[in-house]
Order: sequence, then structure tokens, then C-alpha cells
Amino acid sequence: MVLSSIAKKQTALLYVKTHFVMTMQINRKLKTLTLSITAIAAQLCCSQAFAQDDAQKLERVEVTGSNIKRASREGTSPVDVITAKDILASGAKSTLELLKMSSAVGNDGFSDTSAQNGFSRGVATASLRNLTSTSTLILLNGRRMTPSAYANPNNGTSTLYDLNSIPVSAIDRVEIYKDGASAVYGSDAVAGVINFITRNDYQGLEAKVVSGMNEHGEYQKGGISATAGYGDFATNGFNVMVGVDLSLRGRSMEGASTNYGIYADDYRALNLRQNPYGSLLYSTQTPVFTREGQPGNKAFSQTNPANVIFNTNCPAANQIKLSADYGITTAGLLNRTACNYNLDQFNEMQNPGNDASLLSRGTFKVSDNITGFVELGYSRSERKFLGASRTITGLSATSNFLLSGAGASFQPILEIGHPDNPFTNARAAVQLRFDNIPGGYKPVNTGYRGMAGFKGTFWNDWDWDTAVLWNRSHRDETYYGFLRLPVLRQLLGPNGRSLASIASDPDLSRPLLNKGDATIAQWDGKISTQFGKLPGGPIGVATGLELRRESINISPDPENAAGNVLGLANTAVRGGRTVKSGFVEVSLPALKSLEFDLAGRVDKYPGIKTNFVPKVAFKYTPWDVLTFRGSYSEGFRAPAVSQTSPGGAQFFVNNLTDPIRCNTEVAPNVPFPGGEASDCAKTVSGQGGANPALRPENSYNSSWGIVLSPTKNIDVLVGYFKIRKNGEVALGNAQDVVDHPERFPAGSLVRDTNPALLLNGQPGTGPLLTVATPWTNQGSTMVSGVDFEIKTSAKILEGAANWSNYLNGTYTTRYERIEQLGFASNNLVGTRGGLSDWATTAGDIPRLKLRFTSTIETGAHSIMGAVNYISGVSFIRNMDGETNPPRYYSGRTCHYGGDNFDQEQPDPVAGRSIIGAAPTATNGRDLYINRYPSCAMSDWLTLDAGYTYRGFKDTTLSVNVQNLLDTRAPYDPGATVYLGYNAGLHNPYGRYWTVSASYRFK
Repeated sequence: MVLSSIAKKQTALLYVKTHFVMTMQINRKLKTLTLSITAIAAQLCCSQAFAQDDAQKLERVEVTGSNIKRASREGTSPVDVITAKDILASGAKSTLELLKMSSAVGNDGFSDTSAQNGFSRGVATASLRNLTSTSTLILLNGRRMTPSAYANPNNGTSTLYDLNSIPVSAIDRVEIYKDGASAVYGSDAVAGVINFITRNDYQGLEAKVVSGMNEHGEYQKGGISATAGYGDFATNGFNVMVGVDLSLRGRSMEGASTNYGIYADDYRALNLRQNPYGSLLYSTQTPVFTREGQPGNKAFSQTNPANVIFNTNCPAANQIKLSADYGITTAGLLNRTACNYNLDQFNEMQNPGNDASLLSRGTFKVSDNITGFVELGYSRSERKFLGASRTITGLSATSNFLLSGAGASFQPILEIGHPDNPFTNARAAVQLRFDNIPGGYKPVNTGYRGMAGFKGTFWNDWDWDTAVLWNRSHRDETYYGFLRLPVLRQLLGPNGRSLASIASDPDLSRPLLNKGDATIAQWDGKISTQFGKLPGGPIGVATGLELRRESINISPDPENAAGNVLGLANTAVRGGRTVKSGFVEVSLPALKSLEFDLAGRVDKYPGIKTNFVPKVAFKYTPWDVLTFRGSYSEGFRAPAVSQTSPGGAQFFVNNLTDPIRCNTEVAPNVPFPGGEASDCAKTVSGQGGANPALRPENSYNSSWGIVLSPTKNIDVLVGYFKIRKNGEVALGNAQDVVDHPERFPAGSLVRDTNPALLLNGQPGTGPLLTVATPWTNQGSTMVSGVDFEIKTSAKILEGAANWSNYLNGTYTTRYERIEQLGFASNNLVGTRGGLSDWATTAGDIPRLKLRFTSTIETGAHSIMGAVNYISGVSFIRNMDGETNPPRYYSGRTCHYGGDNFDQEQPDPVAGRSIIGAAPTATNGRDLYINRYPSCAMSDWLTLDAGYTYRGFKDTTLSVNVQNLLDTRAPYDPGATVYLGYNAGLHNPYGRYWTVSASYRFK
């Protein structure tokens, strides 16, 4: 192929622009990346030497995002493809690790870490465009998976597809459809689709073993897999393939050997962790007693040392003198000697677990025009989590839960004369730890999948496909160490049992088993053909129907449901629905250079009016080397089954201000007489629930792009995308219920009716107990940005080797989150969203994410190098968008560097006001702002390397090194894991080695 002068100029111009933008946006750390792009440029300028003219006939293939077979995978919408070769070279040991190589996959999915949200413990999910896993549809061989059996009440987590159920070894390729696909697949494909495609028509037997760990022996992962296939479909008329995968991962604890890949010293210095203190509640032998204040009001103050008695019956090595350096501020505790319970012994950096799966597929020829197919699958994922022994405290009441709502609270107060009460003339609040009862959790998720169907052709040019699918996810989650209220309550009253007898009671704790099931049963059928003829070719059309039954059944342990467990919330949901869908898709090749795609889908959900969503897309190829494409689509996402079914998840709501018991007219807020300080920052039980008025979310998705292919060995793709979701489903605001209970259904707000706790004896003034927050439609999210790809391949060393390069990245231009209607909008790109705009719940939004790989293959050898880059995020507060107009911060207010945020100040910009000032307060032993003056989590650049050898007969050996230069993960002061790194964006592994060997039996 001869490159025209115009195309050459366009190629050169595109390269210059790309190089300039990348150099300006990425700081000096990215010299390595610049060299990588230069490698691509070398092939761009010299491509003619490697170009070949041998044209090939393109086979029509099925592409994710369309029901019409195409002659090319580059259709009207962008699709990323991760091939089996990419998987081998990457060293990925889990499906989540594999997906994180794609720049379109956001950081707001679940990463299956030890500090993960307890409502979805042990699950790994993926999110496209940072629009949550709820808006990302996961397919297996083009058909749906069932969500896992969870009812997470947090926003954006109502639908969780567990990636742990898909073994990496069974994947032939992954197709990531980065465009809105609701018109093709249904309501939950707003952000796009990830389609895992397993091996098909495989023959022979292959076994593989893989093992990985960092250079300090931590974060161990390994496994063994086997794939067997029998029958040549073309010759024998059938093929059966079975893949089995077993994997293990070891436990890595917080400690010296896990600190090398992260800034653990900074975490300890800036988060009050440079000390041995854990908890002064050590064991059943060392209770803490606090004297009652005013008789009868259950108020116990520890400000007076005489009112607090410690028991130091523990080894001297476990004793500690309490001080302000340990975060102790209560006067009655300072400078006292107490027993110290080591909480760090439960801090897992990686929790152990095992995964097992079996995937099988059979195809058989029914006739010359009909093929039958069957899929069977089984998966099991188990995780084990350590947990500290449970405690009780009489300083305040503990909220408890019945299945129907709030139960009677529990406050361990020892009466006068109780055998353990050290005070002869006053009641005592007791605090202690039942160290004889170990804590922890063990979730086990099991999946079952069966599918059978037929496909074929008739009248020569009509293709049809129909199948029935059944997919079930079952969860058994065991909780250890929780305390039973029927035994604990025997402490109370004038004849209360002794602490020692309570601790030794075998009924004090029993393992609790929470169960869940989620099921999809589906029939679908589609038909497609070509007819007529336009200047560009025949018209393609596809149409089909889908009938799907979705159901969920989550039940807590009967003990918990009966309200017999201290402080443990219930999750109970039971329901189902039938969804009816129909779609049509048309491909119009108006000209040889111009193609249009039209699609529309109708979905009917019970109780929701019929929804129609359209999509229109085009591809224009004025020259063989240049293609323009674009699309516009609309979508909607129906509320999840867990959000429309009776029941819901119970949870704790923190930091509520009770206007009945707390005086909000003064600063800082103070309780009214008879109230407590906790009334100004109250923690109560909450429960989400079904809302009959809940509406579907709706979305608008547009994209356009350019594909430049100056030779058959070079492709340059640049695409712009914009997605807006409106009316997002989220939990109602608990503070709104507290402030305006008259606006909500009766029973939404429950207060304690104990006469001793009422203010001046007035009804309705008791402490808050529970708040019901049903699901509601709130605010919107808009994200836009630019995807870019460069692919090159060439023969080098006089044709003895193949050299390929691939650059894949996403540059996010805007990310706007409006939490509720009427709130202000703010571009959150490059920030921790919920800090930049104090009114939002948005997470971290890096501006740039990319991966560049370069591979040389010659003979039996393959060498791969990769560059990974994620830009940083700012922790500076910019605005509070809840007010209208919004209030702005000074631009100097670092969230982790000080606490002076509330004073409003004038601002020279008309119509604005400023809150906050320069940081003044310390955070730990050192000011965060002194060590990190930019008040940001820095960018992260890592290098990978891999080598594969195929010189031994039927054997493939591979070694991969991730993070070759051992670059530490950036420090995150707000991380939810123990040592200050961001689990969504980074990992703590440091330099990580993976070796694998596979053998193919003849």
C-alpha cells in the first residue's frame, strides 16, 4: 500500500499533536512513556518498508454490541479486545487484574480486598467510565450472568457481577464495548458491556500451572488449570470442551514484609499509628468500670479519674500508659496504665481464599443448516477474613435489629450489689472484650450455569439463534464471634450473672449463617438476514425477543432475624419479576464509504411503563486509510430487583444531628438540657426499602471517533465520549428524615420512649433509634473524555522477528456529579470528588489512565515490555454544592491538612462566597501538608516485563514481572485499607513475579 502525501501529513500531524498533549499532561516522571511513544512513531514513519499488499478476504464475525455479523471488527462503535496472547503476557492471575489493563475500566468497582465493604465481602466487580458496576453489563459468551446474591445499600452497588466466578484460564478473549448498549442488550448496559468469550471448538488436552508472589514472598497466588476438547466439528460434526480451574491465594498480614510497596511509614506518622496502642479493652479478665453520674439517666462520664477503674490483670508486656500521643483525649483516661489489645494482629493486606470453576461447552451438528450448543458451568469462591474478638460497652446504648426493624437496645450496666460492680453506692457501666471467642467471616459464593440452544440458517441467507439459560448464584456467609443478647442480658438487674459466668457460657456466641440466592431464567431468540441492495451493499437486519425471570432471596440467620445478636444488622430481601423485551437492529450501507446502524429496544418491567430506547450510529470511510464514526443512544436502567422487592438492608447511619435534642443555633452544636453530646453526632440504625414511586434512571450517550490506518500494520484510533445519567437511584437522606419527619411515611423515624430519657418529660423527645431511608431518584452524573489507541506491527531483523506495539488510554475531560436536584455542578476530574465538592459522594477521578505494551516475537521467544500510568488526584476542597448558589473554598483548604473549614469569608468574585482558610490543625505527629504540600495523591508510573519460551515440544514457559522498578504505590491518607494506599487505583505488591508453565498433550 502506497501512502498518499495527504495521509502522510495527517499521520504526522496526529503524531505531533498526540506527543505534545502527552508531554504537557504527564510530568517528568513519564520520560519512559515518551520513549514508548517514540517506538510507535518509529514504525509510523517507517511503515512503508514493512507494508504488504496481499489482501485477505474478511470473514463475517460476531462483534459485541451488535446482533448483525460484520465483515470487520471496527464497526460504528469502539470495542477493546484483550486476546489470549495478551492474557498470557500480562501475568494476570484473576479476571479483575486482567480488566484493569483497560483504560475504560474505572476504579469504583470492588477489588476483593480485606477492607472491602461488609455488604459485599469477597466480591470483585468492574465499572466502566467510573459509572459504577450497576451500569456495566457483564456477559459470558454473549449472554447474561446473574448478579451475585447481595443487597448492598450503598449507591451504585445494587447489581454486582462477581468476576471471581470467571477463571482467567478459560478465557479466549474479552471484548469491552465502550459505548451505550441499552438498545441492544437492555437496561443495565448504560456505560457499556464486558463480554467474556471462552474457548470454542478446542481439541486436545492442555494443563497449566501458575504461581506468583512479590520478591518478599508476600501476596502469594497460584493455581492449576486444565482444558480438554474432543471432536473436530468440521469433520466429526461435534466438539466438546471442558475447562477446570483451581486457584489459591495466601494470607499476607500488615507488617514489615508487606510495607515495601507502599508508604507505610507515612501512614503511621500521619494517622496516629506510630504507637503500639490498639484498645484498652483487652480480655474478659480486664474489664473497665465507670461510675454512674446522675442516677437513672444512663449517662456515664469518664472525665473524672475517680469514676473509672481499670483492671490490669495482664502481662507487663501488654500494659501501656495512655497518652494524647495515642489519640486519648478523655481526662479520666490520660496517664493511666491499661492493658493493651493489639488490633494490628487482624490487619490483613491479602486475605486467603480459594476458587474453583468448571466451564464446558459442546456443539453438535443437527443437520447441514442447524447446530446445537450446550454450556454448563460451576464456580465456587471462598474467602476467609480475620476479625477481632467482640466487645461490650456500657457507656452508651447499642442499637440492635429485629428483622422487622429496630429491637431493644442493650447497655451493660451493673446494678448496685452486682458481684462485679466495684462501686458500693452507684451503678457501673462495664466495658470488656470476650477474647475467648474469635471473630471473623467466611463468605462462600457458588454459581451454577446451564444453557442450551440451536442456531442455523434457512433460505440460505437467514440466520437464527435461540437458547434457554438458567444461572444461579448462591451465597453462604458465616459470621464468627458475635454475641447473643439472651445471654448478655443476664448481666442486668439486681440478680445479674457474673462476668466470668457469662464469658464461659457456651451459648454466648454461635456461628451465624446468612444465605442468599439470585437467579436468572431466560429464553431468547433472534433472527437476522440481508436483503435488497444499497450502493454500499445489502441491508442487514436483526430482530429478536427475550423473556427473562429475575429473582432474589436473601435471608439472615434466624438468630439475627429474631433480634438475638448484639449490634448486627439484618439483610432480608425476597422478590422477583419477569422482564419482556424486543429489539430490532438495521445496518444500512448507504454508500461503499458510508454505513448507518439503527437500533431500538423495548423493555417492559412490572410496574414501570414500557420503555423504548433508540440508537443511531454511522461509519464514514472517505479513503481506505481514514474512517470517521459516531453514535447517539438513549438508555434507561430499571431499579434492581433488590430495590423493588420487600425488605432491604439494615445499616448504621452516622453523624446525624438531632434538632429535637441538639441546639443547632449555636456553634459548635451543644445538646439541650437532658440531652447528650452524642445527640449532635448520633449513630442510629437505618434501613433501605422498596419505594413504589421509584422510577428508572435514564441516560444519554454520544460518541465520535477517527480511525486512521495508513498501512495494514498501523491503526490509530481517537474517540470522544459523553454519557449522562439522570434520576439515579440512591438511598434517601437520613438527615432529611430527621429534620422533616412529617414529609415521610409514619414509622420512618423511631425514637426511644423510655420516660427517663425524655426531655422534660415531653413525648417524642427521646433519643433517635432508627431511620428508614427508602430508595429515591436523585441527581445525575455526566462523564466525558477521549479514548486513544495506537496499534502497530512490523517485521524486523530482516524478517526474522515480529515487533508489535499497542497504546491504549483514556483522558477524562469532565466528570460532574449532582447529588440531588438543585445542587450545583462541579467538574471533579483530577480530584477526590467527595472532597472537591463537599455535597457529592463521587470517588477518585484520575484525569489520565493508559497502558503501552511492546512485544518482539522471534522463533520460540517472545519478549514483552509494558508501561502503566495513572494520574493523581487532588484532596483540596473547592466548593459545597448543596447551597444555591454554591459556596466556594479558598483554594488552599487541604482536607487532610487542617480543620478550619466553616468560617465564611468575603470573596472578590461577585456572587461568590468563600468558606475555609489555610490549614491550621495537625493530623497526627506531623502535618500532612508539610510532607505533601501539593495536597494530592501523586501519579503512578510502573513498568512490566515478560518473557515466553516455546522451544520445548508442546510446552510453554512464561515469566512476568509487574512493577519492574519496584515503584511504591502513592500515599493516600484517606484509604480504607490499613497502610495508606488506594485499592481502587493501585496495589501494594511492589515488584511482583509470576511464573507459569503449560503442556499440551498429544
